[in-house]
Amino acid sequence: MRRQLSILLILPVITACGLVGQKGNGGPSAPFVDSPKRGTVTSPPPQKQGVVTAAEAQQILARWDSAEREAMRQGGTDWSAAEAGLIAEIHQAEVRLDRLQGEAAQVSQSRIVKPRFAIPRAAAGTPWFLAEFKRPGNRLWEQIIFAKTSAGWRMVADSATLDRLPTPARDDDGFATVLAPDDRAGLVISPQELTRTHARLLTTAGDDPRANRIILRNVFTWDADVRKRDRENLPTGWDLRRNTQPAQESYALRTTSGSALFWYGITEEDTYTARTGAPGMKFYSGSLAKNLSKGKTFREKAVYKRASMYFAVVPKSKGKVKILWSRNGYLSVTGS
Repeated sequence: MRRQLSILLILPVITACGLVGQKGNGGPSAPFVDSPKRGTVTSPPPQKQGVVTAAEAQQILARWDSAEREAMRQGGTDWSAAEAGLIAEIHQAEVRLDRLQGEAAQVSQSRIVKPRFAIPRAAAGTPWFLAEFKRPGNRLWEQIIFAKTSAGWRMVADSATLDRLPTPARDDDGFATVLAPDDRAGLVISPQELTRTHARLLTTAGDDPRANRIILRNVFTWDADVRKRDRENLPTGWDLRRNTQPAQESYALRTTSGSALFWYGITEEDTYTARTGAPGMKFYSGSLAKNLSKGKTFREKAVYKRASMYFAVVPKSKGKVKILWSRNGYLSVTGS
């Protein structure tokens, strides 16, 4: 699948990990609490609680792993028991494209080992946490963001690296420190502005000067160059309008080194419109749009929808943002 191909291109991340291990059932660092009086049951005050305990996080991770395998056994068309939001759409698109290209989609059958968790403090907003783990025989560390939905805990973002993540920072009670979308204190850019900047990089096909000053161009920003090729291959008599938007999914953690870990999504909708007298249009050979459209000739209009999720390390006030993971979903090509 496309996700597995992306994994092979992962660039290393350099610092050691200080994520929370799976032991303990108080908070992420199993803080000590006063012994309860005989015959009474007490619990930590809400401000001392994480969104889950480490034991609960371990159970959620195990249920997700089982649900992923079951979804693939059922054909890979419904990931609702394991995933939610944009990542589920991307996964379905990966399986669909695999089949169009005659490839067999797969999901890992290896067990999870060395799970570690970064658990934020319980607070207002959607509860979420990070799980990191390995699988036997695989050099990669996988990262999963779980969020609580109306259907329960679901995977909403993922990434993979050859090395463990930079160490998430903890507060005085041992909880992971969440970064607000508009918070750029001590950072080169806020998470919210990074998503907008990356969207602008795609909209301009890599030609936005500010985006290039902020984002390091590497193997995970290749899609901006593909947008340029799409623009250059635009048939005579056709116009192209791009609508590139930050997705709702956005999850950020501060690290002990002062940087930030950031998972985010971007959606794209390219609309091709024929002017009067324009010849029919086909997507060029070798493109994924060609596969999705099954070689159809469009006479009036074509709409190409995509979605991507990224994982980046946002540095302190100097340096460029390094995107260390991307997962791209080619959703549909429609038109007449």
